[in-house]
Amino acid sequence: MFDSVPPERPPHPPRLTGLRGVLRTLRNFGLVGVGAPTAGDYDSFTANDGQAVPVCVLGDGPPVVLVHGVGCSHRDWMPVARRLARRHCVLAWDARGHGSCRPVHGSITLARLAEDLAEMLDHFGLERPVLVGHSMGALTLMQYLHSHGTQRVAAVTLVDQSPRIVTDDSWRLGLFGGCSAAMLSGLIAGARQDFAETLLNEVGALGGAWLRRQLGAEASLGRMLRRRLRRVDLRPLLDLAESMAQADFRASLSRLDAPLLVVLGARSPHYAGLPLDAWYRDTVKHAQISIYPRAGHSPHVSEPLRFVRELERFIIDHA
Repeated sequence: MFDSVPPERPPHPPRLTGLRGVLRTLRNFGLVGVGAPTAGDYDSFTANDGQAVPVCVLGDGPPVVLVHGVGCSHRDWMPVARRLARRHCVLAWDARGHGSCRPVHGSITLARLAEDLAEMLDHFGLERPVLVGHSMGALTLMQYLHSHGTQRVAAVTLVDQSPRIVTDDSWRLGLFGGCSAAMLSGLIAGARQDFAETLLNEVGALGGAWLRRQLGAEASLGRMLRRRLRRVDLRPLLDLAESMAQADFRASLSRLDAPLLVVLGARSPHYAGLPLDAWYRDTVKHAQISIYPRAGHSPHVSEPLRFVRELERFIIDHA
């Protein structure tokens, strides 16, 4: 059994993201330059609406599918994927609106991503893969399991994600322990009104006084970035944010009959100090819980060796 002792809440939780994280997120959303996909083990499939979805494929053996979080891409899984590929066929996509997958059709929703996942399993002929999802990717897996069941799934791993991200008087285990639907709707509405200004103000605040001046409305860099950002159609990503805000998978997870591993970061800026581990343990009686005392929202990124070791042991024991 993995370490499941609830850690103490860190006295000063880390920021939601730093300047480097913001820039990486911009790249993964396609708002700044995105390098060409790595040559070689890179494939794609075409969804039923014509959207081409790129997939990095590594290794050979029993399949493991890695689904990234919001503002991420397949690259965030690479330290894990390369190690898993010694024993498994590993597939990691760029979800719509992320990395190299520029959306060409309408809205992006969790339901659409779950359908993409089902079509990816069909395209690659995957028989009972292990599904691993981080953050938004975990919600994508929850949506897939809700819509399609577990017939084609050997096991599931959810990384640092609540089954419902908004909170109310009866549910305090969403974002930050206190992000209401009204608060999240207000943030999304503000981004729909002027995403460029909101984003550049945030980046400037993270980067300090010098960068804040460079990103000002009168500075040449600030004017150029505002022009570029205002040409980007962000509606699909904001639709995705609304879809995640509306999602609630508590009931469907209570009926989950596939092996489940839940990985949580004790210093997660999203969920630190919240008893998510206890909820999963009480709701999915067979779930295994692994808490990373030093990790934030992405334990697989900060501690890939431990993550791979525990995931492989979980697969051996249950899949």
